[in-house]
Amino acid sequence: MYWNRKHVLVCTAVHCMQKGANNVAGRLRIELKRRGLDEGLMVNTCDSIDLCDIGPNVVVYPEGIIYSNVKVGDLNDIIAHLQGGPPVERLILTADTPAECNRARFFREATERGDWLTSEDFAALAASFGLDQAWIDEQARRGFIARKEFDGTAAVVVTSKARARYRVVAAVATEE
Repeated sequence: MYWNRKHVLVCTAVHCMQKGANNVAGRLRIELKRRGLDEGLMVNTCDSIDLCDIGPNVVVYPEGIIYSNVKVGDLNDIIAHLQGGPPVERLILTADTPAECNRARFFREATERGDWLTSEDFAALAASFGLDQAWIDEQARRGFIARKEFDGTAAVVVTSKARARYRVVAAVATEE
């Protein structure tokens, strides 16, 4: 961070970029410069911070605040925070954020059902948590789930990447 008092990272990995991250990063830089706030604030783009399903994401250091689903229209509030105002609560992502807890419960339940689920069962379980096919597809693209075939049946496996993010422990068979 050198001599900057804050460092802002904007994820511009493919999935966040598809959701407008380049516009967010560009407008943030322009607004900070236009307002004379670019001194002492470093804004960089970065590759994935593994949250692209809820991006674009902006991380503010030294606080370690993660803002998710950021839109250009949110930048005035984020800039106010960067100037010393309070964090933008509606955008903050933590492990305790309701949507993040919902995803954790989903992955925990999917894992508890076994090593794999049929694609139909996985989609039905996801729907019961309010997660749609587009969300499932993004989880596959990002490596949180793997699509496999078992005995001619299309299946889904929760990967170690998802288990690590959501602190899900895989069931271990015990010998008697």
